[in-house]
Amino acid sequence: MFSLKQLNPFCTLVLILTVFCLSNCSDKSEYGDTSDYEKTGATDLIEPTILSVSPTDNSTNVAFSTAVAVTFSETMSTSTITTNTDNTTCYGSFRLSSDNFTTCIKMSAAPSASNSDKTFTVTPDDNLSRVTNYKIQITTSAADTSSNSLADNYITPNGFTTSGTGTIRGTVRYDNNTAAENVSVSFALSGTIVDSTTTNNSGDYSRDNLSLGTYTLTFTKSNFNDASLSATLETDNQSVTANVTLLADTCSSGTVAGTITNAVNGNGVSGVSLSVRNGWNVTSGSTTGTTTTTANNGTYTLSSMSAGGYTVEVSKSGYITTYFNVNVCGNLTNQNTNVSEELSSGTMRIVLHWDNLTNSDGEDINVVHTLDSHLTGPDDASGRFHIYWNASLYYGVGTWDALDNYYYCTDNYTNTGCTTEEASDNVSLDRDDMDGAPGTETITITKVRSGTYRYSVHDYSNLGLTSPDNLSKSGTTVTVYFNDTVTNYNVPNDNGSLWTVFTYDNSSGFNVINQLSDHTSDTGNTIQ
Repeated sequence: MFSLKQLNPFCTLVLILTVFCLSNCSDKSEYGDTSDYEKTGATDLIEPTILSVSPTDNSTNVAFSTAVAVTFSETMSTSTITTNTDNTTCYGSFRLSSDNFTTCIKMSAAPSASNSDKTFTVTPDDNLSRVTNYKIQITTSAADTSSNSLADNYITPNGFTTSGTGTIRGTVRYDNNTAAENVSVSFALSGTIVDSTTTNNSGDYSRDNLSLGTYTLTFTKSNFNDASLSATLETDNQSVTANVTLLADTCSSGTVAGTITNAVNGNGVSGVSLSVRNGWNVTSGSTTGTTTTTANNGTYTLSSMSAGGYTVEVSKSGYITTYFNVNVCGNLTNQNTNVSEELSSGTMRIVLHWDNLTNSDGEDINVVHTLDSHLTGPDDASGRFHIYWNASLYYGVGTWDALDNYYYCTDNYTNTGCTTEEASDNVSLDRDDMDGAPGTETITITKVRSGTYRYSVHDYSNLGLTSPDNLSKSGTTVTVYFNDTVTNYNVPNDNGSLWTVFTYDNSSGFNVINQLSDHTSDTGNTIQ
């Protein structure tokens, strides 16, 4: 018979094990050691933290229309995530400021919650200022659902900086140089269409307040091939001119031929590599064809090119890489351009190039002098030089009027009173083209001085006319090489025989003028 005496040792062992287990388990939870708040009977004493913010800290080129978001480590009490929707006073737990929270940005509505009430987003009542640094602040009044607040006020260390804005404008023409009206123009940034417009009766289009970045513009119209080009806004308040030509959908493929010459001496350059890409001003990505200039005279041929617009990259060791656009509609000849040898630091080279030009009768000009480049600037003899087709001169007698940007000689606009003339010590007219279209002229400044330089292009063949449009239809471009930077200017769609392109000084850099006006005189030093 089983007796209690036999059970005693077993019961004693079970009792000991039970006491041991209870002693250890009382300090454990499913997450390990029991926390202090569990021992005291509370459910949550963990303070929430900030996991992430958007825009991220240190980010730049942020759209000025951006929303702002913050993600917490825990589910938050939505009633504690508040913001200012009334004025610019800093109140609420979610704040945004550009002046270290002296004032705060007014928001359009209370923060919206997502991600199981861990992420909160606010939208400013108006666009943020351009090129401005903003910081995000979350105060200790933000609390989780267990009433645990942030341990300290949170402020992004560096904040984010908004992007600038700029304008892209241009003119669309048919291949006969007439205005292309009612053309649809779309603006895509990073593959997403962000804006669109339509050309007017003059073929012009324009879009302001575009965020900085590289845009793909697409031009469409029934019975014409789609055209595309790339345009980049790099600095705040920049204005970029992007012109394009529409080709009829009946255009056929063809061969493109031309010559690559040295920008300074006009000689053909052999061994130049040419790479072709679809679209205008497209400087990267896959290519659709390549070739190399011949050894004898720098000529090239691109065969079997489909109808449409292309960008041709021109490169050779020891030369600055450059680009030009072509529209293929059958065979094309005289698709010429130039390359500039690499420049030393502080040297500026300005290259004028035109594709075609008509005279006052609307006829093509092929054998007469057409366009003239004009540059004025500070010289070595405490005055200003003026270089153009007739001379490289420093005018030693006269008065420079900074307000009107003119150098007045004693008889006010003629050369008669400028009796002292000296060659400029650091500026040269390297190439003066007098052979019609296409043509190229080149000026080199070997040492850029302190002071203002001013560059203009004169339609010499149409001087004296009132509001001629010949220059605007010529496809004229100006390319400036300076300190490893290439800057391009396109003639605007306007009337006039004098194109004032830009000014430059060391303190403020390039100032784009890009205006056409009438000029009736052929006296060189009246263009300043």
